[in-house]
Amino acid sequence: MFENESMMLEDGRTLSYSLYGSPIPITTIVYMHGFPSSRFEGRQWHTTCTRHNVRLISPDRPGSGLSTFQPNRRILDWPADVLALVDHLKINEFYILGVSGGSPPALACMKEIGKDRLLGVTIISGLYPLKFGTAGMLVSTRILMWVAPWLTGLTATLIDTLIGKASRNKDPKVLEKLMSKGTTDNAHLGDRKAIEAPAYWPVFVDMTRESFHQGSEGASWEARLYGSDWGFELEQLDVSENGIALTLWHGTTDMNVPVSMAKKANELIAGSLLHLKEGEGHVSFISRDADEILDDLLGFTETEEYLQEGE
Repeated sequence: MFENESMMLEDGRTLSYSLYGSPIPITTIVYMHGFPSSRFEGRQWHTTCTRHNVRLISPDRPGSGLSTFQPNRRILDWPADVLALVDHLKINEFYILGVSGGSPPALACMKEIGKDRLLGVTIISGLYPLKFGTAGMLVSTRILMWVAPWLTGLTATLIDTLIGKASRNKDPKVLEKLMSKGTTDNAHLGDRKAIEAPAYWPVFVDMTRESFHQGSEGASWEARLYGSDWGFELEQLDVSENGIALTLWHGTTDMNVPVSMAKKANELIAGSLLHLKEGEGHVSFISRDADEILDDLLGFTETEEYLQEGE
């Protein structure tokens, strides 16, 4: 693992990233972390990627971790940073894996990067446009994404008060105590068990802490982007025979992003494949099914347009 790598982009910004997985890879995945999160989130995939001879590149988006904040950025600006990163690492072809809030930037890459470079995309527990409907989503998440587009500065102050300052406290236990209370308040038992598992909890803490390394402006801008027009419609994504393969994975009892959003996305993106995980939440199945998810991303052996877990 190399967790504190960085490069300078053409406009002078720093793009920080981590490298996980195999030291002698046969293929590469670029990982899009969730929200609020950072490059360290990719650490949970290290062992699985090593088994699959995969190199996982996990970059911080602007304002997160050590990546320079980018004023007035759009979701569609991110693909250029991804291409700069893979070019810097001398990688020609790659896959993309996006989790939760990593869905919009992953789909933007699908929109902007050609299939000569981008071989396939997988979205896990992905966030989709709010116009698809937010019924079933946690009230706090709904409020954040409704308010952030209009009051981005105020949102940054609120996020910093709620978690940002705790993440930068010299006593690491301050953040851990706050996050532990948050998982206790989470109503989905499967998510709680997954997050609190000894193998995952340190990753969850580290990726959250690093998210607010520079403050909360980056997280606030992310929320603004999620709640605004993305600059493209999902129907524009090409998943035809000559396009880029896309697979969606989603828990049927996800409280962070309701499954109705994933179903709507699957309907709109002709040719996309949806795997529904019966009774699972937002993160409860990810570690358990990591091998299956990577096999699917790298192979795309299934042909059914819609798969229901257990069928």
